[in-house]
Amino acid sequence: MGRAVFRQLISAGLAAAILLAACPAGAGLWRLAVKEAATAAGERVLLSEIAEPSGDFPADAWAVLGATPLWYAPETVGRQTVIPSAKVLEGLRYYLRDAPVEFSLPNQVVLARGGKVVDAAQLRALAVETLTPLVVALGGEARLVSVTTPDHLFVDDQASVSVAVSEVTAGKTAFRYVVTGTGARILQQTPAEAVVEHLARVPVAIKSILPKDGAAVEQIAYVYERRNMAGIKGRLWEPADGQWRARRGVGPGQIIMADEMEAMPLILRGDQVRLVYERKTVRLTMLAEAVTDGAAGGKITVKNSKNSKEITGVVRDRSTVMVQ
Repeated sequence: MGRAVFRQLISAGLAAAILLAACPAGAGLWRLAVKEAATAAGERVLLSEIAEPSGDFPADAWAVLGATPLWYAPETVGRQTVIPSAKVLEGLRYYLRDAPVEFSLPNQVVLARGGKVVDAAQLRALAVETLTPLVVALGGEARLVSVTTPDHLFVDDQASVSVAVSEVTAGKTAFRYVVTGTGARILQQTPAEAVVEHLARVPVAIKSILPKDGAAVEQIAYVYERRNMAGIKGRLWEPADGQWRARRGVGPGQIIMADEMEAMPLILRGDQVRLVYERKTVRLTMLAEAVTDGAAGGKITVKNSKNSKEITGVVRDRSTVMVQ
């Protein structure tokens, strides 16, 4: 038997003796939980690198037992290997055959040489820390419902992991875990997803609002309701002061968006207006008919009442158009 193997058996035997001494008569076995993903720093995998003690595991026994070398790690740094749970259990029973322990095993263990593991719990905590302020900024009743993360990430010892997100919206929000190395060089990007619930008070049409229909300014045309904002894109309509009309049709029960409404024009198509041409020493006035609608300060097309010639002007008030 080689010296290395002999030393391993002595170490495991010493830990087993300590555990047996600490274990009261008739008590159950001490328990080890095997990790789903782990890294090995050296040529051999150490027990403490792939497992953690559960419950009141004696610290002095774990200090010895955890240093037990197991099977060989992947030869190349950064390389990963997947070990089925049956193989993991077979190896543990071989190297720890005298220790009074039982094992909690995942379906498989992903093992890498070198670096460190960022597990799902750490990834979720990082996402929650980054996304929560952005969710709160949505206003209304907004909360982060869930975060779906990778099971783990293998990263270099000196690498850092951050969360990058372009926009947080109600419903599903995509984001990325970004692994950054020396010199802020991006080494890895992994997609993930969060679900955000956002309830807000929004204007909702209670009857059909037709295009160019000024009825939208009346309270009888819409009410405010508490709605889930998932899938709602764009800016909500905010009546505030002034009069409004629909730019395009809005059906009953639909949320009214800002791009569906426009300020009520001062002058409507067909209105009779006073067309004014004004310079330093000249002022001419004539009657005209609006060919298009026109808001205050906006451009409008009118036609001369005498010869039907169309002229472009700027709306000054409800009855006056200034020739440019």
